[in-house]
Amino acid sequence: MTAAPQVEAMEIHQTEGIRETIESIVIALILAFVFRAFIVEAFVIPTGSMAPTLFGAHGTLVCEDCGVEFAYGLRDLEDKRRGQQVKAMAKAICPNCNHANTNLVFNDDDKNPKKGDRILVLKWPFAFGIDLLSPARWDVIVFKDPADGETNFIKRLIGLPNEVLMIVDGDVYTVPTDELSESSLNTLEDIRREKAEFRMKQRTGRLRAVPTDVMAELRQKMTIARKTPAAQELLWYPVYDHDYPASTRDSDQPYWRAEQESSSGWDAESRRVRFVDRGVRNDYIELAGRPIFAHNAYNIFDRTGPPIGDVRVRFVLTPEDEDAGLTIRLAKLGRTFWARIRADGTVTLSQSPAKSSVPVDEMATTSVAPLELGSPVEVSFENLDYRLTIRINGDEVLSSTSDKESAAYYAPDYSRLSRMRTRADEMPRIYGEGGAMEIAHLVVDRDEYYYHERRAHALGALRWAPPGGWASPNYPILLREDEFFMLGDNTAASKDSRLWDVAAPHLDARGDGFQLGTVPRDQLIGKAFFVYWPSGYPLPYVPPVGSLRWRFIPDVGRMRWIR
Repeated sequence: MTAAPQVEAMEIHQTEGIRETIESIVIALILAFVFRAFIVEAFVIPTGSMAPTLFGAHGTLVCEDCGVEFAYGLRDLEDKRRGQQVKAMAKAICPNCNHANTNLVFNDDDKNPKKGDRILVLKWPFAFGIDLLSPARWDVIVFKDPADGETNFIKRLIGLPNEVLMIVDGDVYTVPTDELSESSLNTLEDIRREKAEFRMKQRTGRLRAVPTDVMAELRQKMTIARKTPAAQELLWYPVYDHDYPASTRDSDQPYWRAEQESSSGWDAESRRVRFVDRGVRNDYIELAGRPIFAHNAYNIFDRTGPPIGDVRVRFVLTPEDEDAGLTIRLAKLGRTFWARIRADGTVTLSQSPAKSSVPVDEMATTSVAPLELGSPVEVSFENLDYRLTIRINGDEVLSSTSDKESAAYYAPDYSRLSRMRTRADEMPRIYGEGGAMEIAHLVVDRDEYYYHERRAHALGALRWAPPGGWASPNYPILLREDEFFMLGDNTAASKDSRLWDVAAPHLDARGDGFQLGTVPRDQLIGKAFFVYWPSGYPLPYVPPVGSLRWRFIPDVGRMRWIR
């Protein structure tokens, strides 16, 4: 007689438990949706436009000649927009020794290339309209492709609203619009408006060139947009690492060569470079072989690109004599720069005309603690974005300045801005003097180099547009409020703001409110900040299913922050 109420209570309790469970699941799904929609979302990199910062579908190999491991691009088999996959005769050019590798794993044995990096994108900062949380120059940004409004693109943010931007000799030059005269700004706005009329087919002919007086003002007021330190470390690309010398040596492969081989005190044949002073005047080693070009190993068959003058030489120095010293020589655009470091702690920065064998004008000098004999010290000398820097153990000890009144003044010649070109024969040198020393881990790096291809009309059917693309030399782009300019790190294989020639219907409908070559603020999705799953490793005992090979083991060593 007393059991019925107990059973009823149990049924009510079970019903409430089921309801609570369902409510918890629904709340969890809602929170997950909100989190994905407004906080953080995961994306997969499909292409190599940001390589080597981020990889799309790719293969990896160890160079047949020098032993350096690197990645090369493959077609994403799920991406129907792209061209034919890599052919059997393709070669991957080693970024270190320039060897053309043929042992490519085109389809990972079973038509399953390594997938692209999986990344996390922070979305909420862009939603509040607060300046402190706004996109910043050099951030890596995910946004909607202006050509279709649906595909997610990822590029590096280069140009900001309310500025004029132009790319010359690999560098990004900008000037805020409020620093320009009213007449120049009106002229640039008229040209931008004409550009919109051409896009909407309300105008025929060719886009008007920027008048010479406006270009003169821009050259006077534009400055280089220097990268943040975090971004710059990702955008230094190794040219040659002497820890990985080529087993063969032809005229197209880099190596360190003593200028006076028979009498030189330099021995660069092994990984540890040694110098003993033999009284030879101007005794130096020079990086010989292939000149330094904007080559990206990710691009199959890509062996060239413009020559580059923004270079860094770094190594570990062990002085063995208190009179020992060395001088690093870098050259760019007809000027030569010298960083002299002596064991007694004297550091000097000098310059001279091109191809000079000795420094002529001292720019700056300083003294640091004397180098301890027999103890290694890290040394680097860089010519980066018109700034010379000498570092010892990572600390900046001497640099050039943009102050015209200083002897250490170094800046681009803006009167020749559009004609600047780096010479292919200006290669790094290291001079020795005074005593014995040893150099280990000798590396030459080059900076990111953005450029426009001028051999063919870059913008396809837009015959009215600048031949090299948007923001090319002598064709600056005016960015209005809420307009951004994006570039891929892999310049040679990135269709980005330089080359966009189509507007999606929803952008085209904005008429004069949209500008080709830009990304409107409302098309930004978020900032990429972490690679949480690089391409994994397949388990050797798990057989593939059809053409699919499962990759269960994460490549933890390549999980990384995105700068």
